[in-house]
Amino acid sequence: AIYSSHMADAGSDQQEMEKNYYMMDRDNSFLQYLDRALKMIKDGTFGICSKCSTLIDKERLIEVPHTTSCFSCKIQD
Repeated sequence: AIYSSHMADAGSDQQEMEKNYYMMDRDNSFLQYLDRALKMIKDGTFGICSKCSTLIDKERLIEVPHTTSCFSCKIQD
């Protein structure tokens, strides 16, 4: 059955569905970020700050592979 007969069960089911939709949206966003990083690699702009044109630290790229700004420029925003 799609709907539970008890209100508490229905509420739990609804909460579980919302959590699943949230996780799907989060995964979709992450995939879009990875696609952006792959495009930057293809364009030759991966790892270069778009604001100051310096190289982005390797540690930052490991943590945020889709970043377009170095840590210094990021904290200035």
